[in-house]
Amino acid sequence: MKKLRNTRLIISTGFFLSVVALGVVGPWVYPVDPFSPSGKRTQPPSWEHPLGTDAHGRDVLAQLMHGIRTSLWIGVIAASIATPIGVLVGGISGYKRGVLDELLMASTNIVLAFPPILLLLLVTVFVPVRTRMVVALLIGLTSWPLLARAVRSQVMSLKERQFTFLARMAGLGDIKIVLVELLPNMMSYVFSSFVWLMSGAMLAEAGLSMIGMGVTADVSLGTMLFWAQMIDAVRRGLFWWFIPPGGILTIMSASLLLLATALDELFNPKLRGR
Repeated sequence: MKKLRNTRLIISTGFFLSVVALGVVGPWVYPVDPFSPSGKRTQPPSWEHPLGTDAHGRDVLAQLMHGIRTSLWIGVIAASIATPIGVLVGGISGYKRGVLDELLMASTNIVLAFPPILLLLLVTVFVPVRTRMVVALLIGLTSWPLLARAVRSQVMSLKERQFTFLARMAGLGDIKIVLVELLPNMMSYVFSSFVWLMSGAMLAEAGLSMIGMGVTADVSLGTMLFWAQMIDAVRRGLFWWFIPPGGILTIMSASLLLLATALDELFNPKLRGR
């Protein structure tokens, strides 16, 4: 079982780092402008354009590498926004309890029940040009409730442990107990949750872009799929346009989910014993 877990960790990390290398190092090796036409329209793969061109004559491989960068950036920023909010809300709620707990959980339930699509519709009206930062903020600010609930449950359990009582007897304040005693015991789960949130954010960006509500000022994997859909690439047989971004997005999300599962099993004693 340990060998299987290590293999899963190595495979998921290898696939993810390979995609990251394609997005980060690729543009240096293949310096083609993804925004300007560089060939004939809807040209199939060739030596000059390894993944062909789109309906505007832009190189698909260059767009793919740039799109990986954008999707990764959105995933990291959205997860970096959602994780601290979820940990803060869940930690305070689980430790303080009482009225504050009820208020924080009520706010969490409201955000959880509020369809993000409505917020995005409002943003679309007032922000017609959406940068990757805008999209990352929207996804991050609506992705933390489930993490907050999970952290709350863990804090409620940890604060009844003996080391917490000893910390109180030693005169430590609430903030110090949470930061020094409770939070380090949850870091493995928080890190795994960050990976889950990152994967979810990239899929969310792709879903939003597919309905025309994603990034408008940049190229992402989602916008590539959106334009392939708009130009009816599937019916026209332009496989080089929609298969690469869809395949890369699948590899990225699957490798991150597998990585999060492997890390959870690695850090969790109960799962290690299975």
